[in-house]
Amino acid sequence: MPRAPGHTLVIPKNPSRTIIDISADDLTYVMKATQNIARAALKAFAADGITIQQFNEPAGGQVVFHLHVHVLPRKDGVPLKPPLSFKEEPAVLAEHATRLAAALKE
Repeated sequence: MPRAPGHTLVIPKNPSRTIIDISADDLTYVMKATQNIARAALKAFAADGITIQQFNEPAGGQVVFHLHVHVLPRKDGVPLKPPLSFKEEPAVLAEHATRLAAALKE
């Protein structure tokens, strides 16, 4: 349920519930991957900016209890879709993945 075209999740290989629980080395890897995805998303989706979101525990907005970072390409003047409001077609998601993968190779 992407909130913007190109909405991507970065998930560590080693399981962790929150940013508090993850090892420093794994967090470094996640943040480097997040930066790489953000750079590629700017190109792939002709974005004007990027929103990065990461939530911890219910009081912090976490609803899926494994660490993950949201990378959301943004266009000026275009609001994010509300959370959990729109299920994108699989073909559209596949096309977005193809665009992002191509940009990561550049």
